[in-house]
Amino acid sequence: MTVPVVGLCETCAWVRIVTNRRGSVFYRCLRADTDPPDPSWPRFVRYPPLPVLQCPGYDRRDPLAEAERNRDEG
Repeated sequence: MTVPVVGLCETCAWVRIVTNRRGSVFYRCLRADTDPPDPSWPRFVRYPPLPVLQCPGYDRRDPLAEAERNRDEG
């Protein structure tokens, strides 16, 4: 079994893909915005090192709901 380069973020409902002007791609964890602050150890990192192989906040993205949302926005 091969592990995707991005890991769990690739199929997570809480990810936002950010691209900069130079074309670099970053995977931003939206769970980090609502994570209770703990200065000693945040559970969710805004831009986690990839690949993410385990995550307590992982929710698999629903591809059908995403397709409908993209259709409604477009």
